[in-house]
Amino acid sequence: EDGVDLSFGRQNIVVGDGFLINGDALNIGKGLADGEFNRGGAYWLAARKAFDQTAVLRLGGKEGWRSDLMWLKSNNRAQAKTEMYVGTLEHVSEAGTVGLTYIDSTDVDEQYASPLQLERDGMKTYSLRAQGNAGVPNLFLSGEYAKQDKPHTASEDAWYLEAGWTFADAPWTPNVSYRYSRFSEGYDTLFYGFSRGFGTWFQGEVAGNYAGPFNSNSRIQNVTLKVAPLDNLSVGAMYFNYDTIDRNLGNTDGHEIDLYAEWHVNDHLTVMPLVGLYQPDKSAEQGGTQLGSNDRNLYSQVVFAMGF
Repeated sequence: EDGVDLSFGRQNIVVGDGFLINGDALNIGKGLADGEFNRGGAYWLAARKAFDQTAVLRLGGKEGWRSDLMWLKSNNRAQAKTEMYVGTLEHVSEAGTVGLTYIDSTDVDEQYASPLQLERDGMKTYSLRAQGNAGVPNLFLSGEYAKQDKPHTASEDAWYLEAGWTFADAPWTPNVSYRYSRFSEGYDTLFYGFSRGFGTWFQGEVAGNYAGPFNSNSRIQNVTLKVAPLDNLSVGAMYFNYDTIDRNLGNTDGHEIDLYAEWHVNDHLTVMPLVGLYQPDKSAEQGGTQLGSNDRNLYSQVVFAMGF
């Protein structure tokens, strides 16, 4: 039933947990290269998420074996207008989803490509992923391993493991989770993006959006606690620890704590305030990324999201 879906044109594409592909949302804005990479919309909100050109064949229903065969073409200069062929094979059940992903990156626009993005022309990415509760209602498990074969440099890889537990019978139904992720020195993050909420896959609102590491050359630990004092209100706290693998390529060691809330005012409006405290170990003069000093960085934001 509903086992064949064929679509074309501009659309948002998400593969698995968004670890490799979660739309074409990167927007650097007007501040770099006199706005040459700007594509409209706010930097953080990234209003444009669709790939410019797609052809997608989806086979299979909501359960059991299913597969996706896709051709994706970006018109995003910040992504060097990457072209990719993507194939997935998944098995979906109540206990969770296990999937394979294959990405063949076939072309980039060399005019806009960074040295890392130039390797996308001919790069092949393979991944094995799983997510679910393994039949235990209050348990959450997730993980993925990705390997990249590049045409001119050494192979790279990235992986993560995450486990969480919801105390369903406790007041405010607290949820606690821990995730460990590792990204090799020259790993290409491709089109990762915001998927399950804060922390996926921008790890830290300051570090993940502004300071780095940007899911490369790093080991990152994350602990998250979330409670729901009201049916329409949840409050969370996240801690991140950043550990650089090769400090000769730059030092992004540091810590971050983010406090946030998600208030669903009504069926259409959600308000999400957040405060982040980011502490880099090194300043830019010492090999880090923060200009001027390695002082603690205070960051705050409020997002109003409307659904129609």
